Amino acid sequence: MIAEAEIIRGAPIAGALRRQCVEAIEQAQLTPHLLNIVAGDLGASGSYLDALDRAAERRGIQSSRVHLPDTASEDEVCEAVRKAGADPKVHGLMIQFPLPKNVDRRAVCELIPPHKDVDGLTSASLGHVLGGDRRHTGPATAAAVIEILGLDERLKPEGKHVVVIGRSLTVGRPLAAMLAAPGWGGNATVSLLNRHTADLPKHTRAADIVVVATGAKHLLRADMLRPGAIVVDVGTHVVTDEQGRETLTGDVHPDVAQVAGFLTPVPGGVGVVTTAILMRHVTAAALPGQLMPAW
Repeated sequence: MIAEAEIIRGAPIAGALRRQCVEAIEQAQLTPHLLNIVAGDLGASGSYLDALDRAAERRGIQSSRVHLPDTASEDEVCEAVRKAGADPKVHGLMIQFPLPKNVDRRAVCELIPPHKDVDGLTSASLGHVLGGDRRHTGPATAAAVIEILGLDERLKPEGKHVVVIGRSLTVGRPLAAMLAAPGWGGNATVSLLNRHTADLPKHTRAADIVVVATGAKHLLRADMLRPGAIVVDVGTHVVTDEQGRETLTGDVHPDVAQVAGFLTPVPGGVGVVTTAILMRHVTAAALPGQLMPAW
């Protein structure tokens, strides 16, 4: 048994990314504009959008919303995306999910102009990620994991065996491509798993780095790791503590800290870096050629 894992805090990384944005915006004397399109009840998106508004304000970025009713048709949602895409005053365009049941998510996402796709939602953006083209934005959460691992010599994926659990288009699949790509934050040997993978612990115990992004609370347990492994927790779940207060936990069980060498916390890990990456992507979209995307 090794000593308790070293916690990888997201705040210092997010702070450095924020300073890059502020400096670029002040130099350019231009206010980047992020627009979010929401259809229906905000639900959990409400607090997330509020956090984006606060993050944008701290950097000098304008953050606004188009809020459609839950009765909005696919044509109405598509028209809102087209209008925002054609607006030269909008630099970054995001769509909040879930959309109403009658709306095709993929059809809506494909209407985002590639140069405004700050969260890597379109097939074009995902294609650039698969091709290792870092001049284009990838999904912010996947890029945040690369930023966290790539900045610390002890965590760098190069030459390591990385297991990614989760195959979503927003995290798992693009992250696997980023980790395998040549260059900074890449050059890893990657295994892409999911909750249905037979004998999951056999694969995770063989990994140097395990990234968990399944949406399954406490899926990764201490007995599924080799001592000293690097663990990145992408999951976020609201739980109630013994005092009845709401708090957050992740896809990684707390007892993993007794076996892992390094561990990102929830909250305070990947999430805060994801927000900072997204703001950098918005800034880069507003200042093409002056500030490159984070990945």
